[in-house]
Amino acid sequence: MVNVKNDLPPRWPIWLLRKFLRPQYVEEIEGDLEERFVDDTERYSLNKAKRQFIWQSLKLMRPALIRMIGGTQNLNNIGMFKNNFKTILRIIGREKMYTAINVIGLTAGISVALLMLSYVHFELSYESSNPKSDRMTRITIDYMDGSSLIDQDAESYHLLGPMMKAEFPEVEEFTRAYRMSEAVLKVDESSFRAARVFAVDHSFLSLFSYSLMQGNEKTALTNPNEMILTESAAQRYFGTTDIVGKTIWTSVTNSELKVVGVTTDSPANSHLKFDILFSYSTMKQKLEERESPWNSNDTFTYVLLTEADKYDTFSASIDKLSKRLEAEEKIENERVIGQKMQDIHLYSHKSYEAEAGGNATIVYFLFLVALLVIIIAIVNYINLATAKSMDRAKEVGIRKVIGSTNNQLKVRFFIESLVINGMASSFSLITIYLLLPGFKAMAGLPKDFTLFDKGLFWLVFSGAIVISTLVGGSFPAFILSSFKPVAVLKGKFAHSSGGILLRKSLVVFQFSIAIFLLIQTFTSSKQLEYMQAKDLGLNSEQVVVVHAPPTRSEMVNFKLFRDELLNNSSFKSVALSTTVPGQPTSMMGSTTGINLINAVEEHNFNFFIYFTDDRYIPAMQLELLAGQNFGKGVYEQDVIVNEEAIKLWGFTDPSEAINQKINFWGDDRTIIGVLKNFHQTGVKEGYIPMIFRYGNFGDYVSIRTGAGDIISQLSQIESLYNEHFDSPFEFFFLDQKFDEHFKSDQQFQTVFSALSIFALLITCLGLLGLSSYTVAKRKKEIGVRKVLGASVSQVIALISKDFLWLIGIATLIALPITYYIVGNWLNSYSYRIDISFWLFAGPAIVVFLVALTTISSRTLSISKMNPVNSLRDE
Repeated sequence: MVNVKNDLPPRWPIWLLRKFLRPQYVEEIEGDLEERFVDDTERYSLNKAKRQFIWQSLKLMRPALIRMIGGTQNLNNIGMFKNNFKTILRIIGREKMYTAINVIGLTAGISVALLMLSYVHFELSYESSNPKSDRMTRITIDYMDGSSLIDQDAESYHLLGPMMKAEFPEVEEFTRAYRMSEAVLKVDESSFRAARVFAVDHSFLSLFSYSLMQGNEKTALTNPNEMILTESAAQRYFGTTDIVGKTIWTSVTNSELKVVGVTTDSPANSHLKFDILFSYSTMKQKLEERESPWNSNDTFTYVLLTEADKYDTFSASIDKLSKRLEAEEKIENERVIGQKMQDIHLYSHKSYEAEAGGNATIVYFLFLVALLVIIIAIVNYINLATAKSMDRAKEVGIRKVIGSTNNQLKVRFFIESLVINGMASSFSLITIYLLLPGFKAMAGLPKDFTLFDKGLFWLVFSGAIVISTLVGGSFPAFILSSFKPVAVLKGKFAHSSGGILLRKSLVVFQFSIAIFLLIQTFTSSKQLEYMQAKDLGLNSEQVVVVHAPPTRSEMVNFKLFRDELLNNSSFKSVALSTTVPGQPTSMMGSTTGINLINAVEEHNFNFFIYFTDDRYIPAMQLELLAGQNFGKGVYEQDVIVNEEAIKLWGFTDPSEAINQKINFWGDDRTIIGVLKNFHQTGVKEGYIPMIFRYGNFGDYVSIRTGAGDIISQLSQIESLYNEHFDSPFEFFFLDQKFDEHFKSDQQFQTVFSALSIFALLITCLGLLGLSSYTVAKRKKEIGVRKVLGASVSQVIALISKDFLWLIGIATLIALPITYYIVGNWLNSYSYRIDISFWLFAGPAIVVFLVALTTISSRTLSISKMNPVNSLRDE
């Protein structure tokens, strides 16, 4: 049986042709297609004939045959569009200066804003590479003195993780990371030092979402004496990642560990970065050998909640756990605290953090400033559009008279805005490409940080174009298109005050922002100078700090090494200590519950513990306020404390503390000396209470050198070190270590200075355009005034006053707001500068002078012209 329906050509192409082709062609085209379909069914299969029919039909959907939707009005629209586009190009070509000001300003604004937003996004993206981060919570400890919080510790007790998994239904899994001191590794005949080494549970890889490039994820780190290396570490130590099964000797265990895996490097936006992971069971014996597991909270503990919204339930559970542990006398004057992992980088500044965190206030502050910079650039476009609105009003009036509708005019102005923004966006891509390497170094972004391969960058970039086009084009589109053609052509618009008021308001807005940014820049610069010049309480210059050998067997040679150094006149002193000034508090131990024996009232202060030999105080040139250094006598029972410590015990005079006894972990110890406070962790932080104990061991050898060739001195130290020790020689200069503490402030100051300069330049670009336009419009007036005897300075003053009083208003608006913001920012520093009159007056005067120079640059040329020429041109 013949299926007639299936033998016919498909109907939907016929429907398309009838819908969109011009009616006069449809009948003939249908007939030709059907004839060809019949021929094709004889030559090909039926299906192929149908495909040919569809293809031939679609090929006919071309402009010459398509009907005009909407009738003749569309012809007008297309024609109007072409005309608009040609007119826009002519305006751009004719008004080169205004076009250049708009394009340069927008290019600078978009470039700076996108670079800053990329930095902000990086800071906000911490832990985003871990899909489980929204369910991860870190367990920390708060130290309390009664109801008062005295310190916060990022680490916690290693028993808490297993306890929480066993008792809390909202905890799905846990993992721990025990931070090692610096490890020396030996691979074949080569030795290396590794700093980022942790002992972790097997669950660490899954909870932190790391996958193994080499090795078995199911069994890795499940047994003692196993280790995993990152890809970079494997390449550094072995030159390859194919190392599973090989062994590495480590100073931490004084034994060889087996490599069971190689994993990807830690993401740059992770708060816990590592090079080597030991299995937690490798360190278990050491941890279990402690007198009590509740004596040391030195382990990072993370728990994975079953659901992200279980955090509040979990917080309530650990609050109950804290009270129970205190009742069981396992902890005292402490609270167990849960902290969302996504909050660690920007919001956590606890003791013993795995790495220095960011600052949420600064990040959001820079985000706001980046937006302000691009707003300043858009304001320039709007300002110049209002300034030229009188010229454009005539154009609008004529277009309306010849038939243009409001919508057509709106489209025309939006297209003009799109063309300008399109040009600026293209240039901004080139600018960003050129500035990105320098910006990464300036802002402290990782070297492998990229922008152009990120979808988010292009989304923000596209959004910036759309928003700046819409915002920039809205004034001419909605205001100019609403003009009454008769009124405009009669010149009545020239007396309108709406555009002038808007323009002046925007100038005030721009300069308010510029003044605020400049004051903040001056303040941050002065604060940085203040911190760098502040007395550290020690002499950090000409001190070379060498990493001490990690094993006792090597330290047998230390006395010989020290004596040979001191026999050389180039070296003044050699001291041994567990840490040195400039290192983070994580390099020290800390303890609570140390009180004076027979104290009237006991407190739970947190003290940081230092072990040094008797040469340390003179080597660092620390000042003893009372008592004596370690020396003759029984070292083990003596302690030296600093001023901050005796303040906590209530002593006002250092001599009062000498020979007082304290209870130190159950033993009585005598205070034999009080040191003047010195900065251990940088100037930004305050002094910390410290207790010094004698120890003829340590991780650092501090060598004070005399005047001379430092390269030669370093060579001599290295030569002696290699002669007496097998560990690799590594060193740093103590003053440079302190300078690292200024790094974040220097980056902030540099970034903010760049932002301020860009903002001021963009603002002055707009001012240049406005003053140029004003001068051009008042050319005749200037000519007449010159004929009547006005001097050049009087002409400049005439034009400048119209702008300078606006800057005066901007200053009055900016000063109180800036005073409030800058005051709060300075309060984040333990040691800060005072807000002085010149800190505010200086930047305001600079802005005035720059603005005056900008205005004068255009006014001067007109003022020097022969007035006859000015009047003839008019």
